[in-house]
Amino acid sequence: MFAWFTVLKEFKLKLQFLNILVVLISKFEAGQISLKVNTLDGTAVYGDVSYTIECTITGTQATSWSWTKSSITGGNTTTISSGSKYSIVMYPNATDLTIYGIVEEDEQDYFCDATIGAGLRFQTKSRFIVNGGLLTVTVSPAKADVLQGQSQLVSCFVIGEPVASDIRWYFTLTGSGQKQLLYTGNTAQYSGGNTQNHSLTVLNFQSSDSGKYVCSALNAVGTSTSSYSALRFISDLNITASLTSYSAIVGDSKVTMSCKINGEPPAIGWDWTKTQVDGGSAEIIAQGTNNAKRQIITSATNPNLNIFSITENDGGIYNCRANNGKRHFISNPVNLKVLESSIRIAPGEPETRRQVEFQIGVTVILSCSSTGGNPSPSVIWLKDDIVITSGTNTSTSGNITTTTLTFTTTADDNLEVYECQVNNGFLRRPLVKTTYLTLKPSINPSGQPHITGSHQYHLGDTIRMICSSTGGNPSPTLNWLRDDNVITNGISRSTNSGVTTSTLSFTAGLKDHLEVFECQADNGVLNKPLATTTYIEVYFAPKVPVLTGPTNMVSGSSGKWTCSSLNGYPAPTISIRIQDQHYTNEFVVVQSYDVIDRSYTVTGTLEVVPLSDNSGQNLCCDASHLINNKVPQSVCLQLSIEDKEDKNIIIYAVIGLVAILLLFIIIMAVLCNNRNGKPQNRNRYRNDEEIDGNRQEIHYDETSEAPYQIIFVNNTDSRSISGNSVRSIP
Repeated sequence: MFAWFTVLKEFKLKLQFLNILVVLISKFEAGQISLKVNTLDGTAVYGDVSYTIECTITGTQATSWSWTKSSITGGNTTTISSGSKYSIVMYPNATDLTIYGIVEEDEQDYFCDATIGAGLRFQTKSRFIVNGGLLTVTVSPAKADVLQGQSQLVSCFVIGEPVASDIRWYFTLTGSGQKQLLYTGNTAQYSGGNTQNHSLTVLNFQSSDSGKYVCSALNAVGTSTSSYSALRFISDLNITASLTSYSAIVGDSKVTMSCKINGEPPAIGWDWTKTQVDGGSAEIIAQGTNNAKRQIITSATNPNLNIFSITENDGGIYNCRANNGKRHFISNPVNLKVLESSIRIAPGEPETRRQVEFQIGVTVILSCSSTGGNPSPSVIWLKDDIVITSGTNTSTSGNITTTTLTFTTTADDNLEVYECQVNNGFLRRPLVKTTYLTLKPSINPSGQPHITGSHQYHLGDTIRMICSSTGGNPSPTLNWLRDDNVITNGISRSTNSGVTTSTLSFTAGLKDHLEVFECQADNGVLNKPLATTTYIEVYFAPKVPVLTGPTNMVSGSSGKWTCSSLNGYPAPTISIRIQDQHYTNEFVVVQSYDVIDRSYTVTGTLEVVPLSDNSGQNLCCDASHLINNKVPQSVCLQLSIEDKEDKNIIIYAVIGLVAILLLFIIIMAVLCNNRNGKPQNRNRYRNDEEIDGNRQEIHYDETSEAPYQIIFVNNTDSRSISGNSVRSIP
């Protein structure tokens, strides 16, 4: 009985639950119960303090509340609990979810769950979008070429929220991998580059500003950086054109004009121009020129111009030009003077005054002169190996070239050494002599070195040059130098009665020809050693002459012979003769100087009409040189000259023989034609076996279309002659 009562009670409770559930469902379907969130789709900004979602139920009360979240793109659902990040407040008919410290990860779908009577559960969703985050930072331009001294703007664009709280610029120098923070507070170098003006302006752009620039922006989310803006430094190209000797001589093998180019970026194109001294349009010598007359060296830093086989037409004003893709630049003008053909002569050794005593603030005039030289030399002054241009003046009187240097002295000039250089391009390097200034005449530097010895030697001679310096306290050290290198072999030294001597001895070789030797004296008193130079000329014989021209001639006809004597020094003298008869007026001689081998080539041309009496005689070229008065070098051609009348007789005889031969051929042709009327040529059908192998017969071919035909037949060969043609018998 009790069991039935229990079952009946449980059934009654379930029936009540079902009734309640039916009522609730009907109310929900009728809209009397609803669950809503506020806001349905909400937004916040990254870094906001908090964001709250309200969830409200109407038509009934919730027995319990809960919050969950999941990614907007889907995925697992996570239950949310109150804590430092979230706060959940529950009421019978509402609940609030507060999210603190908004970050990107808070961008989710949030679900509000309400459980009401009979365990019925309702759920609604609120989507939360977080705006902002890391900023987007870009710069412009991506790259730019900036001329020296100009200002360059690099724009920085910062997009996003939260706004930037700090702007920084970073710089990487071209050629370096180290990034450094720019101090934009240096207003002499930069403008902008801060939170008020994100963009950066680089002022007075120099090579040290060439590199990569990066803009960096910091906000509550973090730091964002841009790609780099590459700025390249563009400087003016510094072009210097020069010529060791400003004069050349007709016949010189080569003249080189130097061109030095410095700057960034390097030159991408270059050429030379030539203008006549009296003006006119400029001739362009194009980049890449390389022919028998001119050559431009392919180099972005040294596009030197070589001119070969110098003539008077090569004289003029030359300029070196270059461009680096941004601008064009031109060098200083170089005036090349071409002198008439003549022998080159070394300039006279420079002459300067002895030491100059001075007082501070007074005007001092230093003078240096050189006598002779072909071509005329340039005379320049140097201090600390740097050419002095300010205050100099050059003049020529007769064959003496003088350059003066005028300047106002300072205390820094005390014990300063000034160097005079003389150069006309003939020797391997300039001749040098020094002088110095002193405030105190009581000082005792070494005396100016003095060199004794000859300039001219023959190949293989023993050369002995003596350098001496008088005085000096302490005694000076004397050094011989060649190409700025101290010579250690063949040196002997001595000191006697206050005179210090150094002797240099060696055997003359071709490598010593026109070499300059320098003697330096130094006792440590002056700022630099005192110096004097000398040079030597090595005489060497030319190669055996080369003689070309006809050997077989007819009397009365003209002949042309050329004789060349190559690579001798000094220039040899050549003459030409037939047997003992010398030709002077008819022999045209031209000499040229090879600036590379430093030797002469002499070429002579003879054009005459030899006589029949000269037949069997020798036409000879003699080359004389100043080498120990040796017998001249000679080369000869034997002439064979036929008399013109005798040769005509021979020609007439040949013509007669040819005429007789032609007459014979015609007669034979006529005889063959006379036989043409016979009924048949019995020889035509003769068996070949009956023909005697050593016998030769004449046959006529009736079918031939030629006016005549002779056929030579033997046992080994068959040939047909018809007119001027030759063909085989068919």
